[in-house]
Amino acid sequence: MAAALAHPVPPSPPMAPKPDLFRQGMRRLAGACTIITSVAPGQGREGWAGLTATAVASVTAEPARLLVCINRSTWAHNIISQSRILGVNILGGDALPLAKRFAGGVPPEEKFGEGNWLTATSGAPLLGSALASFDCLVSESIEASTHDIFICDVLGVLLREPGGDPLIYFDGAFLPERPIP
Repeated sequence: MAAALAHPVPPSPPMAPKPDLFRQGMRRLAGACTIITSVAPGQGREGWAGLTATAVASVTAEPARLLVCINRSTWAHNIISQSRILGVNILGGDALPLAKRFAGGVPPEEKFGEGNWLTATSGAPLLGSALASFDCLVSESIEASTHDIFICDVLGVLLREPGGDPLIYFDGAFLPERPIP
């Protein structure tokens, strides 16, 4: 007599949606704009790297942990993977030019030419005018198709006082650049 499975095998998942349909659906999920930063091992300011991203979430408050998803094809990904240092800078509505700059508006070596950048305890660049900035060390990385998910331990937090309105990315555009209909 065959033993019953303690955990039955789930049914096969339905057919996955086409990538274009998935992207269209995800464009409808508003996301807070951040600039993710890092520094190449032993290089200081000359080794700073960064990109604009929305794939950031809290994991736990105790201990303080964040997750950040980064495409492995980006220049900054390799630096984050090597240094295990990461900064998360949550942008206010006044940071639209910086968001565009870090989204590919200028060559990597020129990205930090604007903005009030501070060096965190870890060595990560933190934006002094961000609504909040998190100084992090990567504790785990998980491969997920074209991206890596970095689980980060938060070493410190900087808050802008007073806060301000967030910069949001929705339906392929930055808000408040485009008003919501």
